[in-house]
Amino acid sequence: MRVLHIETDKDFSHRIQKLVEKNGFSYTKIYFYKETNDFFGKLFDETEYKLIILDQFMPALPVESLIDKINAKGIVCPSIIVISSQKNFEMEKHYSQLGVMAYFDKEQFDQYRFEKYLQTTKAEIETTEFFKTLSIAVIDDSTFCLKIIEKIFLDSKITKVDYYHDSTEFINCQKQYDLFIVDLVMPVYCGEVLINYIRNINRNAIIILMTAYGNGQVIPHCLGLGADDFIIKPIDYNLFMLRLHSCVSRYRMKKELISKNNRLTRLAEKDNLTGMYNRTYFTKVYSDIFAEAKNNGSSFSLIMADIDDFKNINDEYGHLEGDRVLKEFSSILYNNLVSANFLCRWGGEEFIALLKIDDLDIVTAIAEKMRNAVDAHDFKNTAILTASFGIAAWRSDDTQESLLRRMDNSLYLAKITGKNKIVCEEKVNIIENGIPIKIEWGPFFTSGNPSIDRDHCNLVKVSNEIIQNCVNGDNHDAIYLLLQEMIKNVSIHFQKEEKIIQQFKYKDYEEHRKNHQELMKRMTDMYSEYLQHKQSMLDVVEFMIQEVLVGHIVKKDFGFYDIFIQ
Repeated sequence: MRVLHIETDKDFSHRIQKLVEKNGFSYTKIYFYKETNDFFGKLFDETEYKLIILDQFMPALPVESLIDKINAKGIVCPSIIVISSQKNFEMEKHYSQLGVMAYFDKEQFDQYRFEKYLQTTKAEIETTEFFKTLSIAVIDDSTFCLKIIEKIFLDSKITKVDYYHDSTEFINCQKQYDLFIVDLVMPVYCGEVLINYIRNINRNAIIILMTAYGNGQVIPHCLGLGADDFIIKPIDYNLFMLRLHSCVSRYRMKKELISKNNRLTRLAEKDNLTGMYNRTYFTKVYSDIFAEAKNNGSSFSLIMADIDDFKNINDEYGHLEGDRVLKEFSSILYNNLVSANFLCRWGGEEFIALLKIDDLDIVTAIAEKMRNAVDAHDFKNTAILTASFGIAAWRSDDTQESLLRRMDNSLYLAKITGKNKIVCEEKVNIIENGIPIKIEWGPFFTSGNPSIDRDHCNLVKVSNEIIQNCVNGDNHDAIYLLLQEMIKNVSIHFQKEEKIIQQFKYKDYEEHRKNHQELMKRMTDMYSEYLQHKQSMLDVVEFMIQEVLVGHIVKKDFGFYDIFIQ
């Protein structure tokens, strides 16, 4: 964007140059008393100026003559600002009638006002350039009017225009446009019908109505239908361009606002560190998909992934290294999902994948691919990393909370029974690939109540002994004694736990107590059946580990841990 300054005062021109360049224009100056008119003419042959700043006192080149020279060359007249050493209201009024943008007093030069004009010119130029990118349709049954508009556009170097003499041809073309200029009175389809048609297929397009009739009722009606503005025929070049620029400027601002809002929305939906969707966006999508599943039975599944012992990475290598690991980890998970599914960062080192798949074998296979990929990935500066996964699939009797809880519980179970593994639907196998699992006592189990934590720790120890002996298979006497000890310890623990949570006024105390009774009955019944050779040792052991110990703690006991937080 170029500005031409024709000046007789070198010192003043330096001041103008700084302001012009500050506002994003390139600056060219001519000291008129040293230059010739021929040279000035050559400048216009070579360069297109968007603004001319002119010293009033140049008799050889008055403003009228300047405008004539520009018009004679067929150039669309740029904006002109006149700067005078004298205040002269009559001259200012004369220049205004010639179309000069502004008149300034050099002695009391208003820099702020001058910069505002520069900014207005810049905005006008940007709108014009944007205008040239629009696809335009002009629909008018008047050949004469179409030719006038075509000449106006060509003079302004606006070329992406289609002209329709026949409204039916326009309807049948089915092309997409950004700007429509529509005559009001036409055969077959009038402007009113076309406006309604256009607005139905293109909500955001610019529509300008042309009419030779200043009808005070039809025009407001058409504006109500969706026209953005109107132009009265015969067409005046300046008024026509003014209306178009005004509409395009609003359209451009609207598009920029929509684009900005879309960017902000995308940013609000994404996790800043990993670039994956965030918990807020997941909650929205999850709610929608859950409602859809309730309405039409379209099932889906969730995978929750968590880096094992991630705290050690931050402690040993620092949080910047931890951030790098999280980015790489999220990319591994994402790269093992198909496009129909999506991944979000739930928080910390936990991520949730939502899959529109109800086959748990397929979902488990996807989780296994993720687990193997993490296991095989070289995280460079850090030690070898692993991840644990919890899976849950939607059921018709689920609530949003129950499905998330089942997924969360499955991940907990994977964590406390060995890590670097997958647990699906809260189901733990005590033997995996011929190897017994080992339940790890750790922060997952800690309730905050010393008595309950001692009991849980002791039950975990006995459970691990049972599992180890169960794998050996031939030590029935040891298993028999260990099962007896387990039943006794569980009974004592349940009684102690009930007293404690009752003292702390746990709101679900009665439900919890009944759950204890049910577990004790099932456990003792299964043990009796085992003694009568009606139950296998493995079934009894799996029930005790899965339902009575880790299952009960994760599914039920975690619910009252908050009462111990002071």
